[in-house]
Amino acid sequence: MYTKKCNPILPLNGLIWLIGLLFLVQCKSDSGETPTPVTPPPSTVAPDDQPPADETVPSLSITWDNTARKLSHDVYFAEYGRIHRVRGDTLLLTYHFGDRENYWDNIAIRRSTDGGTTWSAVEILMADTDPNYYGFANPDLIVLQNGEVMLAFTGRGKPDDNVHDNIQIRLSKDHGWTFGAPKIVATGRSWEPAMVQLPDGDIELFYSSEAAWWPGANPQQEILMVHSTDNGQNWTSPAHVAYTAGMRDGMPAPLVLKDNKGIVFGIESVNNTQSPWILWSSVAAKWQYAGLGTSANNRRWLATTQKVWGGAPYLVQLPTGQTLLSTQDAGGRAISSDWRKNTMLVLAGNSVAKNFTGISYPWPNLPVNEGAYYSSLFLKNNTTPVLVTTRNFADGHSEIYWKEGHISY
Repeated sequence: MYTKKCNPILPLNGLIWLIGLLFLVQCKSDSGETPTPVTPPPSTVAPDDQPPADETVPSLSITWDNTARKLSHDVYFAEYGRIHRVRGDTLLLTYHFGDRENYWDNIAIRRSTDGGTTWSAVEILMADTDPNYYGFANPDLIVLQNGEVMLAFTGRGKPDDNVHDNIQIRLSKDHGWTFGAPKIVATGRSWEPAMVQLPDGDIELFYSSEAAWWPGANPQQEILMVHSTDNGQNWTSPAHVAYTAGMRDGMPAPLVLKDNKGIVFGIESVNNTQSPWILWSSVAAKWQYAGLGTSANNRRWLATTQKVWGGAPYLVQLPTGQTLLSTQDAGGRAISSDWRKNTMLVLAGNSVAKNFTGISYPWPNLPVNEGAYYSSLFLKNNTTPVLVTTRNFADGHSEIYWKEGHISY
């Protein structure tokens, strides 16, 4: 590193003396000692502003239908279903699929114009035909304020390294009927993108990343975020928004809370005994803090004190302000080491995504050789949440299902 050496400056008058002093304290002294770094100017955002106070514990309950409807097409492996309402009764469903040997390869879309009762034929948005990629996975959708639809997904590069792996988007200007060309918005060994748009139009895209440790024998994982202020045309460099050493923070599920109560995202923490965790930022700060959220600064907390290990979280907010969290866990079953044999839990939290309680099981009594995992939540109406679930069966194949719940307040 280049270091400038400075000669002392004698004060000639007040102004010159002040300029000289400021110049001096930023330079290395002749004695070889490095002076204390100059304190940066204070931020316009509080260093650790706090979530709004809400210690209420929800009392709502959810009962789930005994039946469910298959949404995926006939293929050996389909998972990671996401449903979003474009407008009225028009819904879009995305998921990734593949054959027995190649699970995460292609991205499908289906459309419903009757609120989910019937669905269009499957269209493949990203096919595993590009020689530069092993395949594409983890699709997520967002309907932007201007009416456009954005699809985000993982590109698994060939070779599998930080240069060729990436996160991509495609934009639809006709409400999801056609999509433009793919655009890379972040590079590095990454997956599981998920998006929100803030009231000022800023789009925040969160994703899990091993890039800082790859390659390595035991790579860590963190949550990064890129954002766009021009509806996806340009994107910032990645910002670090969540990391816990050794815990592999992953699968971010973001949500903009009502009534200006902030932005949250849930994450799984694989090597921890309990999960999910919730990270919080004010809308004004947009994660631009001096440090990451921790339990000590009150910007990171465990979603529930109930003894569950919650993977693959997903968050939605009800019109009442209460929040719903879906997450996967063994559910008290003695399952094998195959994590696809987990089952799903849904919990209710308060207006700041705290105090999740009242566990309900949309898929109770699953045999230990079957599973429900990688779910998302969709609100059919104010009292009807839909769990969009990946169901795994005894022979190893997986399908996407729609299962309705009913809320009692």
